Amino acid sequence: MADLEASTNEKSRKLQSPSVRTDAAGHVPSEVVPTLANFGASRGFHYGQTRPAMTKGATRGNVTCDYVSYTGKADHTIPTPGSEGSSNANREQSVNSWTEDANIWQSRSRQHANARAKPDAEAAMNNPSVPNRPPTRSLLELQERVYELETYVRAAGSRPVSSEKYLGMGHPMFPGNSPNHGSSQDYERALLRGKGFKTQYFGPSHPAGILLQYEELSQFVKTILLNIPALEKTRLTFKQKRQELGPSWDLPHFETLASMVPDQKRTDTLVQEYFATIETTYRILHTPTFFQSYKDFRRSSSEVSAPFLVQLILICACVNSSVEGGPTGFHGRNSAARDMSLNWIQRSEQWLDMQSQKHVTMETFQIHILLVIAKRLNCVKIKREWTISGHLLRLAMSAGLHREPTFLSKSIGVFDQEMRRRLWFTILEIETQACIDRGMPATIHPYDWDTLPPLNIHDEDFDLTTERMPPTRPVNEFTRTSFLCLAQQHLHIRLDMLSRINSIRFCFENETAAEYDQKIRRIIDDIPSWKENPSSTTAQSLSRLLLYEFLLLIHEPTLSYQDGQARYFFSRAARRNAALNTLRFYSEMHQSVSLLFANLREDVYRACLTLCHDIVVSRHAVDDLVQDNTLAVEMVVKAVDLMENRIRSLGQGFHSFWLGVSALGLLRAKLSPLLPTEEFTKQTADRVSRLHTFMMSEQIAQPTPASGFEEAAMSGATTLVGMSGNPDSNQPLPEIDVFDNAGQPFNVFSDTLFDFDMADMWNTGNFVQF
Repeated sequence: MADLEASTNEKSRKLQSPSVRTDAAGHVPSEVVPTLANFGASRGFHYGQTRPAMTKGATRGNVTCDYVSYTGKADHTIPTPGSEGSSNANREQSVNSWTEDANIWQSRSRQHANARAKPDAEAAMNNPSVPNRPPTRSLLELQERVYELETYVRAAGSRPVSSEKYLGMGHPMFPGNSPNHGSSQDYERALLRGKGFKTQYFGPSHPAGILLQYEELSQFVKTILLNIPALEKTRLTFKQKRQELGPSWDLPHFETLASMVPDQKRTDTLVQEYFATIETTYRILHTPTFFQSYKDFRRSSSEVSAPFLVQLILICACVNSSVEGGPTGFHGRNSAARDMSLNWIQRSEQWLDMQSQKHVTMETFQIHILLVIAKRLNCVKIKREWTISGHLLRLAMSAGLHREPTFLSKSIGVFDQEMRRRLWFTILEIETQACIDRGMPATIHPYDWDTLPPLNIHDEDFDLTTERMPPTRPVNEFTRTSFLCLAQQHLHIRLDMLSRINSIRFCFENETAAEYDQKIRRIIDDIPSWKENPSSTTAQSLSRLLLYEFLLLIHEPTLSYQDGQARYFFSRAARRNAALNTLRFYSEMHQSVSLLFANLREDVYRACLTLCHDIVVSRHAVDDLVQDNTLAVEMVVKAVDLMENRIRSLGQGFHSFWLGVSALGLLRAKLSPLLPTEEFTKQTADRVSRLHTFMMSEQIAQPTPASGFEEAAMSGATTLVGMSGNPDSNQPLPEIDVFDNAGQPFNVFSDTLFDFDMADMWNTGNFVQF
């Protein structure tokens, strides 16, 4: 029995925090407690360091990513939280053990008990009949409090934190919640388990949340586990048996992933384009860490990990079709560049599906996001984009990325904290854009997260060894994170508008649109003018495009109002202005950048149709807003040219191009009433025919058998050319069935290259589906 008690005491001492030295009674000696001022001192950032290298280690995917210490700090480096194979691994092994579960719940229940005891202590101090007792706090509690205050100060530098909007730990004000009534109970009942990115979040409604208020049970369970060592042995036995009986995963080999990377010159070009466009808007990677791994890969592919290779080929897949110098020609309806990107995406998705969903690392989250963006940029399963982005959002929330890590966990390093914030707001932007393009209300609302905004700092300002984050830079100083910092400031307004726009019950009145219009234009005026360079120009353009798209959306309901010209004059003017500015920004972009964002967003298509419709509707008005429509027509022509270039580079986007070129033809016909309408109809058909002929002339040998769908799509490839016989505009235009012939099925394009449902698009419910 004495041996058992000694063993229990020894294990209890091991479970204590190593950072606090206590005496035999468990108290912190007075000489250990420093002054409060010392807690605010940080160690300062060390410059002139070499970047972390990447080493190869054994794990489930044969290789893993581990960061080697910086040469300038070889004696006192901090390992990456959650890195496999690092010196921190011994602390990771018990993450899933029953003992740690008990420890976590007991620790949180103690915190909850202390929180309940605070009001009693305050009442005792105010009551003269009760002797006053000075509150006692451990060194660790004081450190946590100072760090919490520093976090608030840092947050206030990146966005205003108002007591009217936020409560306690960043919770927004909503009915039934007030600063003086239970504002912290939900916070205390939530639990974030794990370290680094290997975290799982359990909210207040989780059944085990009662343990946070039931300290006696937590202590009792912990005592049982400490006195039954056989349970730990049994757990290890179960784990070994599961590995032996589990299925063997057919992961892509490391050599296969390395062989898929293009040649160095092409890869350098693609990586440079990605970091100049995507990574200056969405924040996914830590730039110095990635480029150090990229240099290691160029020296020897065996020096990097499989996650890095997957990231690299997904980066290439994102920009491969928009950057010149890649493969040319077409395989059926797909460009050769898109086929190459599809291969990279397929291999990456196969690798990702085989990874553990239980021990998710930062690299895994980054791959998840890169995969969603790569699919969007290559038009892969566009109809599933909204559900895929929603799955990504739920994956992030299940790992607790929607909760500020400094509020719920003390096991996440500052590097991982900042990366979690970046990834969370990047996922929010992706999800918001997917809801806009699909016409769905916002999936999440501002009161569903309390993660602090990312800092407006350079990636070189912090690394894996950073213990205190540097102060945020002014908003007018451009960094790669500036776009994300600006976007999160008005994200709550955009989500509110999105929910109203796509609501099935809310009617967007003209007065409401005017109110939101004023807010948006104020935000646009406040966008800083950064020092001009390719990266800042792209970020600034996209910062404005986000808001101009909502100006189009909030004024779009007035399109159906044919009366009340005076009443809706402002909405018409605002809508036309937003459409012109949207198309102007795209026309001023470099060709590769405009192609990239045309694949990523639908605002070019929206602005093109909006502008054409507004001009056609207002052509008979005596007091038209713009008597000279030359600029508007010029912008529409450039937009349609961009849609056509998208098809030539990707082989996708026929839907928007077909309707865009048709709207342009109708616009020209209305602006030239003296010319017959058939002339503009013929010009439109000939332009589509020339594009189709170009694709057929660029066909190259298919490396793999085409799918049944592609074969069916190409089986009637000559049908479209038959509309005008050949691209020669002098050939007479054949007769085309008009839409009012309800007795016959409308299938003029049923056997052509275009992949969209024409009957649904024109709302011709009487026509037979094809």
